[in-house]
Amino acid sequence: MVNIVKLQIVVLIEKYKKVTDVAAEMGLKQPTVSFHMKSLESELGTPLFQYRSGRVLLTDAGRTLYQYASRIVALAAEAERSLKQYSSLSSGHLEIEASYVPGTYLLPNLASQFIRQHSGLDISLSVQPDTVIRERLRGREIQLAVLHTYDGQDSSFTTRTIARNEAVIAFAAGHPFADIPNISPDQLVLEPWIQHETGSFLQGITDEWAERNGVKVWGHAVVNSPEAMKGMIRNGGGVGLCSKTGIEAELAAGVLSCIPLPGVQPEHGDFALAWRKDYTLTPLQLAFAELAAGIAEEE
Repeated sequence: MVNIVKLQIVVLIEKYKKVTDVAAEMGLKQPTVSFHMKSLESELGTPLFQYRSGRVLLTDAGRTLYQYASRIVALAAEAERSLKQYSSLSSGHLEIEASYVPGTYLLPNLASQFIRQHSGLDISLSVQPDTVIRERLRGREIQLAVLHTYDGQDSSFTTRTIARNEAVIAFAAGHPFADIPNISPDQLVLEPWIQHETGSFLQGITDEWAERNGVKVWGHAVVNSPEAMKGMIRNGGGVGLCSKTGIEAELAAGVLSCIPLPGVQPEHGDFALAWRKDYTLTPLQLAFAELAAGIAEEE
């Protein structure tokens, strides 16, 4: 049976294309890595690696093995991370990735409450584009995430809503839109828009809204940060589609105003915890999920 170290080498050779880099990543000596590579080829009876211009590439057989090796290595890492969380809820490490809006405006409060309840725990929170997180969940690189999503969007995930979402058009205080009742989609797109990056959930809502209402949005700028978008809108750079959750402070301070999207409405979605359907939450992850769901029910 091929051991996990040799499979890790296959995965890292595909990533780095150099034995020296693989050895550094694994904390091994270069001759040790080369020995394992030759041993693996001998065990399987076929060439797996080819050397070209100082780089190490996988052969056709090697690429076939890589498809299995990457999954096995990911599963082994997942098993190790998960089992470490079973000792107790008084210690451990909780890793969560979140898309921009929930990661910026919802999770800091949730994480703080969770730490207060379990003071011996550490939490890692990473903010990534929604599309990146979905791929990382599917690829078993992460186990728990907070997504901007709607029912049935991805059948491979179990989701639990932690907050409702309302997508609104935001503009600076004093903008003429504040004095126009019942703005139509045609009127709205006459104003330059600050848009979200391609692949983000809110940009998907923008595109679907424009298609459903037969209009074309004039893209004035593209940003990948909700804070940057709010800053540009606040300073008169245009209007933009925002999650109302993310602009509540600015609305309360009177520096931004908003209106609902006019015309035919697309699905706005919710903010939800998500994990793969074939994955069982650890006690630590489950405790966090229950806290988040409980707060959502209170609201």
